[in-house]
Amino acid sequence: MRDQALGQIVSVGLGSTVNSLYTSTREDALRTDLFGSYQKNSRPAPLVDIRCNIKLLSIKDLNTREQSMSSVVYFTFTWNDTRLDWRSKASYTDIEDIYSTESVLFIPPIVVENTVSNLGLLSERTLPIKIAQSGKITWSPGNIIDTSCDIDTTFYPFDEQTCSITLTTRGYKSHQLTLSLDEVPLILSAYQENGEWTYLRSSTSTAVVARGTDYYSQVNFNLTFQRRNTFHLLSTILPMFFLVSMTCFVFKIPVDAGEKLGYCLTVLLAFAVYLTLISDNIPTTSTNTSYLTVFLVVMLAFGVMSCFLTILVINTHFKPDEEEIPKSVESIAICIAKMVCWKQYGCCRRPDNSTVDVLSLSEKNNSENTPVKGRGNGDLTWQDVARILDALFFCVYAWLLIITVALFTYIMTLRKTL
Repeated sequence: MRDQALGQIVSVGLGSTVNSLYTSTREDALRTDLFGSYQKNSRPAPLVDIRCNIKLLSIKDLNTREQSMSSVVYFTFTWNDTRLDWRSKASYTDIEDIYSTESVLFIPPIVVENTVSNLGLLSERTLPIKIAQSGKITWSPGNIIDTSCDIDTTFYPFDEQTCSITLTTRGYKSHQLTLSLDEVPLILSAYQENGEWTYLRSSTSTAVVARGTDYYSQVNFNLTFQRRNTFHLLSTILPMFFLVSMTCFVFKIPVDAGEKLGYCLTVLLAFAVYLTLISDNIPTTSTNTSYLTVFLVVMLAFGVMSCFLTILVINTHFKPDEEEIPKSVESIAICIAKMVCWKQYGCCRRPDNSTVDVLSLSEKNNSENTPVKGRGNGDLTWQDVARILDALFFCVYAWLLIITVALFTYIMTLRKTL
């Protein structure tokens, strides 16, 4: 009577949410009736249907090197155990639910099939398990799980990755224990965004898998994430583009300045040092080669080639004046000069023949008898050839850089259409 009166007082203060007839003595009696002959090693029905869902809390890491995903999740499994239905017991109908643990109840043997850390069954011995009046059991173990994930870094850092969490049964075959999806298979109400990955979408599926001659039930939760690429864009791609664009302007430095080769080597060294700094951010897996890695290798090749071309220009510029320019070299140089519109050889210009030089007879005889050093049949010198090469290489490098960047951008956009 004292406990009943106390329950009525509490019910007045809290409304109808508190059962005024509840006492620990009555629950003890209910447990005795329910678990007196209960065997936790026996499944409650010939075919037990386990409905499950996942509550995703966060993604700790998506490791491209180890090909794994680390996530913090709660699993929720519900099934009916008719042995624990007390609706027919009139003396206990006011008790809506009770709680127990794994040490007393039948718990379906479920494992994370694609785990890379813990190969054991899902288990949490101290977790309270809810038993409803109808015998419906709700079990919600939570853990940090590491699962394998086939990561494709082809479009890094503009990539999307789909990783799965696969649950399957052990021991009991598919005709004894089956896994099915809840009405809401994935719950994101408490999900915390990851600093590197953005959650995009999810999909679920069920299957029956074979192990030898036996078949077991399986459910798959597929999670798709997109990499946040702002950091990689600002710290990797744009600096690389700016460094490589500097290699074009080495061909604008006059050879007589004396800093042409030094400038080229300085840019190449800065490029190599920066590649070393960002190497930790680029995936090292060899399963798939990222287009960004190919892009950086091409940019490095541009820098190395500019050094060889600069040496060629310097060597041409300082050829001795006594060495005559071969006719083939001079013809090629004139064609290149017209292509790059160099001085009077501009492709859109016409030679100016309006002026006539008047030479005295003695000057004419001297000019005919005195050979012009370093010249061929035309008006070019070795210095002119070097300047023409500089103009050619500048145009070629500028266009190659623009085409390479445009091609890389186009390939990255293909990810959205694949």
